[in-house]
Amino acid sequence: MNLIRRWPRDRARRRAYVDDVFERVAPQYDRLTRLLSFGMDDRWKAGLLTLLREEHRDGSVLDLATGTGAFPLLLRREGHRGPIVGADRSPAMLARARVKCDGADIRFVEADLNALPFASESFDVIVMGYGLRYLDDLPRAMEAVHRVLRPGGTFLTLDFGVPRNALMRAFCFSYLFVVGTLWGLILHGRADTYWHIVESLEAYPGQDALVSALGGAGFEQLLVAERIGGLSVVTSGERAALHERRASTPGA
Repeated sequence: MNLIRRWPRDRARRRAYVDDVFERVAPQYDRLTRLLSFGMDDRWKAGLLTLLREEHRDGSVLDLATGTGAFPLLLRREGHRGPIVGADRSPAMLARARVKCDGADIRFVEADLNALPFASESFDVIVMGYGLRYLDDLPRAMEAVHRVLRPGGTFLTLDFGVPRNALMRAFCFSYLFVVGTLWGLILHGRADTYWHIVESLEAYPGQDALVSALGGAGFEQLLVAERIGGLSVVTSGERAALHERRASTPGA
């Protein structure tokens, strides 16, 4: 795949590149996720939400990298009554989300994953779909997520992973490149429209690094479930409840 470019290391160039990509792909984003996953993406997202603890079924939810609002809308359709906020850096994606979720009582805000503008202990649940590869600093970002969660809160993420087996990794990345090229030409008239997926994956440190970052940030009860040989990964972690923290403190 010699056509694949190196993922920009410079923060400003990387953000400009990502902003341009999502400005272009926003109108076709939902269609592309279904096509790449053979229609499984909606099922995977619904499966992620089954990991919500019962006490959070109507808690406050923050959906990071909300895109076109898939998770917030799915939560509402499943009867979630608590406040839901969807945050994304891309105005084009947020515009699609607001139209798609009109009337669903969901608040959308423009916000950068790398500088969360939310007060500490603001949400019971934080969800993220396909946003990990756009973080400037994975450990620091997980510390911010931990900060924004309330004690006892849950973080859930569905994203691409990096297959551990080299042959499987090469096959999966080649699939994403070939199919992404095809749909880039069909949907946008540009072969390179979706090459950012493979470019970002080649720079992404993978699910083990995510688990390490979550542990370092203070998350507990970590769960990792891999599909398709590690190309699709579900991860969850809990921020310790106040009573659990007191119980673990010497002399408490």
